[in-house]
Amino acid sequence: MEKIQMPKGLTYHSDECLKHTYIKGGQEIVKPVQKIVVDGKVVCPRCHVEAQTKELQQFESERAERIEKLRRYNVLYRESLVPDKTILTATFENYATAEREEIENKQLMLEFRDRLRKGEQLNIILQGNPGAGKSHLCYALLQDLNNYDRDVENPADKKTCLFINLEVLMRKIKNSFKNSGSKYTEDYLVELLTNVDYLVLDDLGAETGAIDTDKAASDFVQRIIYAVTNGRQDKSTFTTFNLAGDKLKDTYDAKALSRLMKGRNFVVFNETSDKRFEDLPF
Repeated sequence: MEKIQMPKGLTYHSDECLKHTYIKGGQEIVKPVQKIVVDGKVVCPRCHVEAQTKELQQFESERAERIEKLRRYNVLYRESLVPDKTILTATFENYATAEREEIENKQLMLEFRDRLRKGEQLNIILQGNPGAGKSHLCYALLQDLNNYDRDVENPADKKTCLFINLEVLMRKIKNSFKNSGSKYTEDYLVELLTNVDYLVLDDLGAETGAIDTDKAASDFVQRIIYAVTNGRQDKSTFTTFNLAGDKLKDTYDAKALSRLMKGRNFVVFNETSDKRFEDLPF
């Protein structure tokens, strides 16, 4: 903390401040302090320094709170792992709703958003056709939640949000095996994913192609998924996948799946077309 300096060339005043004491022989003794003139005002130098110190401490405290809120707000933008940067512009407003199913699913996600804002803990599962906008809606939900509470008074009340594409996650961890300088170690990422308040696990199933498909690799994927889901049983997790239910059961540990599916808040895309091919010239 910056040291407060008393001004040079002090002008002393005849009055004394009698607010300051010390203990001697178990008794509280008043220690008079000669007052001084600062900027034309008669003040006690000790009271003056104490007031400045309190003001500086308040400033530092408020600055620390602003930094902490900003840090928590930026988790979404600093730590998310996305395969396609265009997802970073996703909002509810720019999610196209030309088909009935799109309209209904967007409305369902808005209803989930309202419940989450009220403090409910929800697991949301978006399942169905590739390219239907599942990732878009999930990132839009995170953006909304991240902005909703950015001005809370207590920094600890600011919820953290994170979007993780599972294929990118597994590749990051695999690359850290041969790059000792990478921060994306298994321990770092599992802790990060476990501790955020709102987490999107994007494209469940795609990550099985990110590393070798032998038994050890399969066990590795299972270990990561299990560790994250096990640590998030009291937090909200939103998962997207294209696989059918039977295929998921064949691919993942039953306990991990059970935790992801807890609550059964499904958003299903059976009819929505793949938007990624709509603008192609063929």
